[in-house]
Amino acid sequence: MKLSQKRIVVTGGGSGIGLVMALALAAEGAHVVITGRGEAKLAEASSQHTNISPYVCDVTDEAAVVALRDAMDAAGGTDVLINNAGVMHRFDVTKGFPLEKQLQEIDIDVSGPVRLIHHFLPGMLQRESVIVNVSSGLAYVPYAAAPVYSASKAFLHSYTLGLRAQLAGTSVRVVELLPPVVDTEMAAQLDPSFARMAPEKLVAAFIKGLKNNADEITPGQSAQLKLMSRLAPRFIFQQLNKNPRG
Repeated sequence: MKLSQKRIVVTGGGSGIGLVMALALAAEGAHVVITGRGEAKLAEASSQHTNISPYVCDVTDEAAVVALRDAMDAAGGTDVLINNAGVMHRFDVTKGFPLEKQLQEIDIDVSGPVRLIHHFLPGMLQRESVIVNVSSGLAYVPYAAAPVYSASKAFLHSYTLGLRAQLAGTSVRVVELLPPVVDTEMAAQLDPSFARMAPEKLVAAFIKGLKNNADEITPGQSAQLKLMSRLAPRFIFQQLNKNPRG
């Protein structure tokens, strides 16, 4: 697909993968709206390219999501919806961890994409459009020290497969990006022995896959996790979780 002049929403676009993604898409000539909860952070991020606009939207807030959709429709509609917003908590269940934080993780990482797609899909069915769900290589092999996050990505992977099957033959294409560990602030919580991919390298693979109409994009070690989860699931789980409590 061609990206020039496309109207694109990137949730969680104020930093990390989302911001790098927004900058790359803007450089392709797309009009990118980045969302997040912090107005100042979004304003600073959007100042890096004239094709990027900020919009304060919490993906857990129903009214805010509807308002975002309405604003996009008023501007001409949404060509690409990228569900990128996410949080991760690494914790030891034997020592306890606040339930509200675990439920917040589910609301952002699981309910967030479902909420966005529910409200955006009717309009997107009226045009040639793309839904992109950013899950993780951990959808294939969970990281035990981040149990809720890993489970949320497995959910998102399964949900994406279902969406793709149901939307086959419509005007909406469904893409899943499954990053490996990427060198962002979130990755600081992970085992320091894990290799980290530069966000620019990840996004380059994503843009290439998007242009080539790929359904599933598995850069770097995510491709290995996918393969090994089928060939030797117990082995790869043990390799990834030598210290299951982090």
